[in-house]
Formats: sequence, structure tokens, C-alpha cells
Amino acid sequence: MNIQWLQDENNLVYINAEKDLHRLEVQLQLPGLEEAATELHNHPTKEGLTLKGPRRTTARLFIPDLLYGKKIEMGENIFLFMGEMSECYVIYWIR
Repeated sequence: MNIQWLQDENNLVYINAEKDLHRLEVQLQLPGLEEAATELHNHPTKEGLTLKGPRRTTARLFIPDLLYGKKIEMGENIFLFMGEMSECYVIYWIR
């Protein structure tokens, strides 16, 4: 994952966790997405989590500020990365 690619607003889609996370799980066909994102939100780790979906789909949940060790815009939230050919979802919780 290239940090410059993650900083490009054209590659990001923002998802309100409380309102839209379940719908995103269904849309992307990634079983367990809502549960995994909530777990990472409650117990953040530098490593993040990897999800495997049907048809060889893999997604990476991570917190960029922890992973890269530096602050980026919205980097305190969870990013869902499925490759540079797809948009990256920024999953945020309203405090």
C-alpha cells in the first residue's frame, strides 16, 4: 500500500460506521466486515486485520496513523483497502 495513494482524495470513499457499515458489508460481499471493523476500532493494532470473501476477494482493514507511524488526513480511522484498482473506504465513527 502506497501512502501517497492513500492520501489522494480521489481514491477515498467515506463511510459512517453506524449508518452504512452493514450495507457496505453486503455490497462488497465481505462477511464479517462489520464485526472486524468494530473490533479494530475498539482494540486498534498496528497490524490491522485481513478479511477473505468469496471468489478470491481479500480486503485489508488498518489504521494508517498506526501502520505508517505518521499522521495523515483521516488516518486515525479505519481504512478498508482492496487494491489500487478499487476505491479505499475510510470507516469513521462519530464521537
